[in-house]
Amino acid sequence: MALLRDGMTRRFRIDIETDSTITGDESQERQDRNQFIEATTKFVQAWGPIVQANPDLAPLAGGLLKFGLQAFRTARPLEELFDETVDKLEAKAAQPKPPPQPSPDEVIKSETAQAKGQAEIMKARTDAAASMQDAAAKERAAQIDMAGKVMDHRHKAAEHQMAMERAAVQAVNPPQGSV
Repeated sequence: MALLRDGMTRRFRIDIETDSTITGDESQERQDRNQFIEATTKFVQAWGPIVQANPDLAPLAGGLLKFGLQAFRTARPLEELFDETVDKLEAKAAQPKPPPQPSPDEVIKSETAQAKGQAEIMKARTDAAASMQDAAAKERAAQIDMAGKVMDHRHKAAEHQMAMERAAVQAVNPPQGSV
């Protein structure tokens, strides 16, 4: 009784087990965990491309994975994590896929075609501007020519008017030395 009441000996705990049972349990658990990891890896490798190709199969793949997980006692701490991950993957698979990215060759071809199109537009604009300038210059030349003809006509009309007035003045006042 004195030993049990002694404070120093109360701090120790005695557990008697044989090493063979501990080693066997640890070895079996290690083996079960490795088997679980291998089975999960194979499952993901097999079903991953299938789900990517057809996202509608994501719920089936998730259900199969959860079903297989339940067979492994060592995986029970991971069940919640697997549930969350499978739910996220199913939600992601349900989202529409973004359009595929064009290849670099297609991008270069597109940019080249766009540059050619812009160059053609610029050339057409330049040609149109040049044509408009030519037309404007021709119109100005025609206006100047017309103005020159009008001036010539007015000048001739003025000369004719002056000649007529001279003739009228001479008719009324004949020159004095010729009578």
